[in-house]
Amino acid sequence: MRSDTQLILASSRDPQAFRELYDRWADELLAYFYRRVLDPEVAADLLAETFAVAFARRRRFRDVGRPGGAWLYGIAAKELSHFFRRRQVEKRAIRKLGLVVPALDQESLERIEALIDLDEHRQTLAAAMEQMSAGERDAVELRVVSELGYPEIAATLRCSEAAARTRVHRGLARLSNLMEAKP
Repeated sequence: MRSDTQLILASSRDPQAFRELYDRWADELLAYFYRRVLDPEVAADLLAETFAVAFARRRRFRDVGRPGGAWLYGIAAKELSHFFRRRQVEKRAIRKLGLVVPALDQESLERIEALIDLDEHRQTLAAAMEQMSAGERDAVELRVVSELGYPEIAATLRCSEAAARTRVHRGLARLSNLMEAKP
């Protein structure tokens, strides 16, 4: 069985090698996205984007001793970051234009949701949030749950916009660390 790195390198000449890489990592990356966005349609889109970017960049991949899976996760993390940045603008544009985004069929939704234990994920999230300081928790909730912009967060927390950005960033980093460190 070839390693991920071998598959990525071979895919420059043999696209079937990339298919093997996809088959190996698709479910795990789909679950990764779903745990973070809690929306199966978005998770599926992010998975597709991740592999599209990986396929386009496969010829530039260099074996520097890191696992090929880490390369894929790096791309996935960047796609997730881009998604969160675009999300607010896209939501406003979709509402303004009155567009309706088609939904995935029920079988696809169930398959994605089956990849993770959502109840366990919610419990892990709740436990991680309890371990955070009140300031961290408030900043994350205002940004992620309430979907407020940084000026509104700053006003709510009675701090500068720069401080609000820092609090959100640190809170999200802490939450991520706590979620990944679950027993």
